[in-house]
Amino acid sequence: MSGGEEKIAWIREIYTDTYGLILAACDKELLGKKLRRGNVVIDVSPKFYGGRLVDREELIILMRKADVLNLMGQKVVSLAEEIGLIHPQAKIFFENDEGEKVPHAQMYRFEIL
Repeated sequence: MSGGEEKIAWIREIYTDTYGLILAACDKELLGKKLRRGNVVIDVSPKFYGGRLVDREELIILMRKADVLNLMGQKVVSLAEEIGLIHPQAKIFFENDEGEKVPHAQMYRFEIL
């Protein structure tokens, strides 16, 4: 069903020699918003997250292939948990302007030589 499904997330793929494929993904409604955690303010910036919109199936494929994940939002973090890439206790929460909690998680894949 790829292409026909609802687009749920903005993603940007960043290829690096040092870290491999870094995938930044956020729930589509979060792009351009500011989130807070105490004194820390996070800008869900189009420069970092705003590459292109993807559906659930494509997001799963990209997350499984990535070496580093930087995820923001209920949909993308829950999906990463569902497919076993993020442990449910390995996330922090920011708040939006309405005071709602927004999860953030990161994942790093590496080889021990």
